[in-house]
Amino acid sequence: MARKDRDLDRDRDRGLNTNTQCSPQQLLLLDSLPPELLANILDFLIPQPPEIGETRPVDYEKLVPGEPWFEFTRCRRGLWSLCLASRRYLALAQPLLYRTMAILDEDSMFLFFRTLTDRPDYGPWTRYLSCHLTLTRESVIRETRRAVGRLLRTFNAVTEPAILMDPIRSALSVMVCNLPVLSTRDGDFDEVPQVIMSFILMFLTRLETFLMQVPICDDHVEYTSLFVKLKAIRNHFAAYAADDPDGAAPHTPLQKISTLLLQGDPELLEHFEGDDCDCEVPEVWGLQPRRYAPVFECLPALTTLEVSTDDGAWVNLVEEHRSFLQGGSTYPYLRGIRHIYLHNSIACPRNLFHILLNAPDCQTLYMTPRRDDAFDRGDPGDSTHAHPEALDVALTLHARNLRHLDIAWFDAYGYESLIGSDGRLASLPGMEQLEKLCIQLAVLYGSAPAALETPLAELLPPNLVELTLEDWWWFNLDVYDEMEDWGPVHKLSHYRQQREYRANAIRMLTQFARDFRDRMPKLEKVLLLVKIPYTWMVEEGIPIGFHFEDVKAAFGLKGVEFLVDEI
Repeated sequence: MARKDRDLDRDRDRGLNTNTQCSPQQLLLLDSLPPELLANILDFLIPQPPEIGETRPVDYEKLVPGEPWFEFTRCRRGLWSLCLASRRYLALAQPLLYRTMAILDEDSMFLFFRTLTDRPDYGPWTRYLSCHLTLTRESVIRETRRAVGRLLRTFNAVTEPAILMDPIRSALSVMVCNLPVLSTRDGDFDEVPQVIMSFILMFLTRLETFLMQVPICDDHVEYTSLFVKLKAIRNHFAAYAADDPDGAAPHTPLQKISTLLLQGDPELLEHFEGDDCDCEVPEVWGLQPRRYAPVFECLPALTTLEVSTDDGAWVNLVEEHRSFLQGGSTYPYLRGIRHIYLHNSIACPRNLFHILLNAPDCQTLYMTPRRDDAFDRGDPGDSTHAHPEALDVALTLHARNLRHLDIAWFDAYGYESLIGSDGRLASLPGMEQLEKLCIQLAVLYGSAPAALETPLAELLPPNLVELTLEDWWWFNLDVYDEMEDWGPVHKLSHYRQQREYRANAIRMLTQFARDFRDRMPKLEKVLLLVKIPYTWMVEEGIPIGFHFEDVKAAFGLKGVEFLVDEI
């Protein structure tokens, strides 16, 4: 391949548009700045990746301001322009260009791999890597094999450092030998995308955050080959370190990854939830985090786990046939993970029991619910007594390190025992280590709004700094579903029907504002989140904050900020 074509491939690897360059006037202005100031300015060009759960961009030219990938691509173009300006700017901007990397298609994955085999010294520049391909999808396997067939002969792998390059060169040799059938024979090379991803991770020895897109249905198998490769990488470097401990340290991969983002395939999710979906959607679907325990085991620095679109099940597969109630798990597969964030999850309270059981070091547990009425909550038992695997039991026995709890559901009617006795988290007042809490009123008081007569301060942890209360009760679900079709008359009717409830809620908050300080000396902020705004407002008549002026003033006298907002 001609040198010009290879350079264009490398540009595509970086996701850049080489037509954008700095003007001479811009460069002259930058040249006049002190080096340390210039370095600080360039730091602002490091792109911020979209949040977990975003689909990859389809067409770069159609991206508009405000879209998740717009600023990302523009920042990369700016850095690439500086790389072309001069050697000085190349030295400053190129490490920043590789700081945050996003793999968005099969060609870019393979070209990034090629760049690293040619320049292993680029690998330590990367701190964030996201792969927006489900490596076991048929289309990804097919396109990756085609990319290998087209581009493999353009590789020019270096020989050093041997600890990195020896296994890479062996793998490339195997691919070359099988090149005639690589693109044509089905089934024999389905693991190629996983193999390439594992080799990319070998080079990124200072990687801190890794987003991995994973399957959300059983039609696409889990990443068994990737698990095996990561374990082999760990063993390979451990053996090297035993023979040459001084030489292994600068080149050990996987050791600095502190944040792992498991992203359930958002494109398949959109398909499942779309009106034109013509496939048979599984009754329960979502990514299965419990199956990624081999990955957790290979990441010794892992402290933060974010998951989007999980299937709700968090049982320990190693011990699923053993009792979790006789002294707990002897092999908690989430050990060492301190912060767990679940986005778009169908985990029920019983599932959170298993999370806390298997994550004894957990300090943050956050969950936003996915609306799915089909998930299996298990046998609810007697609602007046806590289920043996209720969340309240887990908070009592397995949450001694918890500092931040933020959980919610759409509906737990009939399954209150999975929360706790009478559907309440009675353990909260005894959790002296909890500092931030976001909780639904239904989970605090049980299923009956009449229970608002109980002083709120008696139901909460004593050392809270921030408290968020979500105004939600299970029977509100029907109202929530109908609300979109309401007209002005229906909204006003609902507002009038809620007069007694508003009075009870205001009384509860006012009393809390008056008597919380003796029990909760550290409290600084209280937020009320309203999911059905027409309980509290009349359009063009009564704003949502109208009822809370006295409550806000009472909190203000104690130095606490009180806010009301809509979800």
